[in-house]
Amino acid sequence: MKNAGERGFTLIEVMFALVYLAVGLLAIAAMEDIALSRNVDARRMTIATNLAVEMLERIWFNAPANSTTLAGVGYPYHNIQACNYACTGGSTPGNATAVNNATANGDYNQWRANLSATDSSGQPMLPNAIGTVSSVATGPAALGQVLITVTVRWSSGIRTPVITMTTVVAPL
Repeated sequence: MKNAGERGFTLIEVMFALVYLAVGLLAIAAMEDIALSRNVDARRMTIATNLAVEMLERIWFNAPANSTTLAGVGYPYHNIQACNYACTGGSTPGNATAVNNATANGDYNQWRANLSATDSSGQPMLPNAIGTVSSVATGPAALGQVLITVTVRWSSGIRTPVITMTTVVAPL
């Protein structure tokens, strides 16, 4: 005796199950792509943050020289622009060379080299990166305080992320 209710799955039921499975697998694949791109973004953000902190630490170490402005020249770390490509205005050591400050000029050269670092496949770690440093007197003149702003920006697809850090240095 055959039971009419126990015939198994129909072809339409199998097709619907395959459609649901395909939609679920496509959603998982899309999430994987997003996760990988966010991982790259986070890595670049970490690299840029480390480069900005590195330059701030170099400036803190050289604080007495950075807090001394020379007439007509300015602070040794002012107007630094370091690029890892042919950016508008080009890479300039700012006033580091103008005041013949070997430490500030060396810091600029090392920072520029670090901005140009590449990964194992030869791709720039920060594509189209520009690092800038500006120094502006702040607070009472007698204290010799200087506001330092370090900015690192790079290209990430259609976005241009920016890391900006500021600090105040003064002579010891």
